[in-house]
Amino acid sequence: MKVAILSDGLYGDRAYKTIKSKFPCDFIVVKYNYEDFDKIEIDEEIIKKLKNYDLFITYILNPDVAYEIVKKIKEINEKSFVIVGSWKGLGFKKQLESFKNAFCPDLMCNIDENELKEYLYKYPLLKEFLKFFGKPKVKLYVKDNIIKKVEILREAPCGSTSETLKEYIDKEFNDKTLTNMGLRVQHFCRAGKIRLFVEKESKKTRAGKLLVNGIQVVQI
Repeated sequence: MKVAILSDGLYGDRAYKTIKSKFPCDFIVVKYNYEDFDKIEIDEEIIKKLKNYDLFITYILNPDVAYEIVKKIKEINEKSFVIVGSWKGLGFKKQLESFKNAFCPDLMCNIDENELKEYLYKYPLLKEFLKFFGKPKVKLYVKDNIIKKVEILREAPCGSTSETLKEYIDKEFNDKTLTNMGLRVQHFCRAGKIRLFVEKESKKTRAGKLLVNGIQVVQI
């Protein structure tokens, strides 16, 4: 499976570094012309590349460009799938997902088999992706109340899972340690700040909870 990270240059670099450890992966900066506000022209060389990949992860902040990219992928490469890593607004989410080859997760580290269940049959490549990336799944091996080993079963696409937990090897394990892990992962998280009157808690806070909930303790 070949993966492409499509970005406008600001985000996606950490996902690229993480995902390329398991799959052939390229980081592509999407170039486009936006002189005419009624029409976006994406660089022809970028469009030609779209047929070469099985899975796309987009970090494109311009909603018009993101929409055009998902549309082009649908036209050129109907067997591929798009995970939209950056989007705003439920209306825009509905627009992108109407192509049936795209999914807009609320958090990249909240992707799992349940979140993607309606797509798994048509796009089995997602099962392969979820073996390694998505909602964190971790085993902590503890001996005499000390964390001796960390095994990452499934990593957050941004790499924050392993970046956080490597700091806790040989540290004492207790409830305070778990709380600290949930707080520490927020340092590596690039999710947006809380949206007032829309969200009860920030995405960074939720990322911390997702990590802690994905931890299994193994006594050795």
